[in-house]
Amino acid sequence: MNDDFFTRRESILTDFPVAIPTLDGKGVAETVTVKVPALRDPVDGEIYLTEEALRILDDTKARYMGLLLPRQLRELRQQFSLTQSEVSELLQLGEKTWTRWESGRERQSRSLNLLLKALWDGRIDVAYLRSLRTSNPPISPASYSLLSGKRPAPTNYPMPPAGAMPPVAEVVPFAA
Repeated sequence: MNDDFFTRRESILTDFPVAIPTLDGKGVAETVTVKVPALRDPVDGEIYLTEEALRILDDTKARYMGLLLPRQLRELRQQFSLTQSEVSELLQLGEKTWTRWESGRERQSRSLNLLLKALWDGRIDVAYLRSLRTSNPPISPASYSLLSGKRPAPTNYPMPPAGAMPPVAEVVPFAA
């Protein structure tokens, strides 16, 4: 593109395909068409996408993938009166990660998006996330075995004497 292009360009709206990736990111789940602003060179007919068009395409892909958009991430952070640095620390992210998400330079993973949507929907709150950073709750034996892959040490609880336990109720099939 040279300076002549900018003087002769035409602003248009054009249909542009957006490939929506599969959940594993290895293929295309579907392709949708979006109308976006572009510039057309009347001499050769070449079409150039504007920055606005690129943002629309990226936002479309994020919406179809179920991801919060950069402006929603900014609103979420501002709703809790947090700085970008504070929200990064709260979510245990790298210092610049949130900034890249909020600016739209990168997208959050789908797994972390679940946590962000729970915050967005009010299912969890900042106080809860802060408590996870400052407390070290004890781990139950069942949780320990799941996390470590080891069986917990057996406990020596005394068994009740025979006949001391009430009989188990008989299971009767439900008749429709």
